[in-house]
Amino acid sequence: MKIFLALLSTLLIWHFSKAQYKVDSMCGAKVNLDRNGKLLARYKPQTPGASYAIAVKLAVDFLKKCPVSPKNNLPLYLTHCSMYRDGKGGYVGSDWPHNPIVVNGGLVQSLAIDWRNYSGDETMIAITRQALDHQIKFGTTPAGWQWSNVPYASSDAGSVTYHGASRFDTAVTDENKGRGDGSYVLEVDKIGEMGIGYLRFYQITGEEKYLDAALKCADALAKHVRKSINTERGLEWKKLSVTSPWPFRVRAETGEILEDYTSHTVENLRLLDELIRIRENIKLSREKAAAYKNASAIAWRWMYSADGPIKTSIWKGYFEDIRFDPINLNRVNNSPMEFARYLLKNPLHDTEISTTVPGLVWWVKNTFGEKGMNAINEQTGCYLPMGSHTSRYASVCAMWYEHSGDKWFKEEAYRFFNHASYMAEPDGVVQTGHNWGSEIWFSDGYTDYIRHFMEGIASVPEWAPAGENHLLRSTSVVQKIQYLDKQISYQTYDKVAKEVLRLAAKPLAVKVDGLAIKETKNPANEGWVWEPLSTGGVLRVYHTNGAAVSISLNTANKLM
Repeated sequence: MKIFLALLSTLLIWHFSKAQYKVDSMCGAKVNLDRNGKLLARYKPQTPGASYAIAVKLAVDFLKKCPVSPKNNLPLYLTHCSMYRDGKGGYVGSDWPHNPIVVNGGLVQSLAIDWRNYSGDETMIAITRQALDHQIKFGTTPAGWQWSNVPYASSDAGSVTYHGASRFDTAVTDENKGRGDGSYVLEVDKIGEMGIGYLRFYQITGEEKYLDAALKCADALAKHVRKSINTERGLEWKKLSVTSPWPFRVRAETGEILEDYTSHTVENLRLLDELIRIRENIKLSREKAAAYKNASAIAWRWMYSADGPIKTSIWKGYFEDIRFDPINLNRVNNSPMEFARYLLKNPLHDTEISTTVPGLVWWVKNTFGEKGMNAINEQTGCYLPMGSHTSRYASVCAMWYEHSGDKWFKEEAYRFFNHASYMAEPDGVVQTGHNWGSEIWFSDGYTDYIRHFMEGIASVPEWAPAGENHLLRSTSVVQKIQYLDKQISYQTYDKVAKEVLRLAAKPLAVKVDGLAIKETKNPANEGWVWEPLSTGGVLRVYHTNGAAVSISLNTANKLM
């Protein structure tokens, strides 16, 4: 009887598990489920986290050999938002307007920072440099315009130059009426997004042209911040509208506001705040520093004001091809999640962070969670689950688990990362979503996909590959990194920084600027902390008096 009941239980569990997920397969792969019907990852499903680095490497390797356009001999991602398989083993760019900032700026974090730190692959610098140089040369507004020397967020499909999307100038069909960035139209939140990309690349390379481009973005933001927005009073019922520190869409030449509201101030804050932080390093003038501080302060106050999205939950205004939305009806998931990420990296900005961040996570889950799946939909105006947005949500959950120790968020991150891993196919094509169709987006599939997995692995280092040596994260930009059989060495932009590494074995020594620092159990002091895992462990390095770090490994280990 006991054997019968055991068999019956096993059959019921098996049947129950098969009924738990909404689909049986995704992106050409059968869905893997555990005994309880919960989703496992696409690759090496029985080893938690193992799929994540595999998915990222597939995506990176594809970008390294990305097909070029026969019209301009440039990688497709520089002039097209997406591509299709051509049926002959190749790929062709789509005819939908391009979103260059999300792609070009995204390459900085995904490739030049995250994957390069993890792998030591210096080819990431050349790929990123090509994209940033192209944006500066072919996608920047002229001097003398109201919004001068700033980057365009949109461009015509296949066009080498970026200056908005002319497809949306005159509506050819009802579908295109009142949507998208037209010719010479800017999205102001993308100025900060590209600007912080320029600034981070300057911190890696030391090349002044990227600092100059970042400063021009910050100058425009400081000049145009709206100083009279409501940050002190309650809602103004007579007006029946809300106003953000910067408008969403503007005409670059005249400054005419085409769409007023955006909640997505976080990228502008990242740029302004970082320039303020490193002002002495870059010899920022007192006048510019004051202007940047003023703009940042206005934006921070507004975020928590009665008109701000923390209170109103009007998280709206990001995507380039979305319809004009004067009544602020649409909602997006990336704006609250990226703000939560910024708070987690800068927790002193919010004394109630233990309420704010979980609240944002739950709001996104309840608003955009796909029923029956561990997946997140993009926006209410395009309500489809996508790999990039699912992995974004997962990464913030992982970060909150690291911050709080709440294991629910670790489990949540795990299941949602598992879903996103299915988007990466064995040939390196990363599908936008499991039911998106044949269009492969470079932003959703690559530049806004890779970085979230890397953030998640850094927050939960046990998910990094066992038996390998990898730098997972630094609080500073890493300028140089080298992996050798018996040593890892790297140099950070800041002398004061913290790093997280997954190593195959406990290191023999850690040196900073040639001087050994001590193993410690107190993370507040300079030194290094070792956390053993079943295989190898996690090394946390804290340095306050130098930027050149070398880690002596106790065995030779083969890297990826």
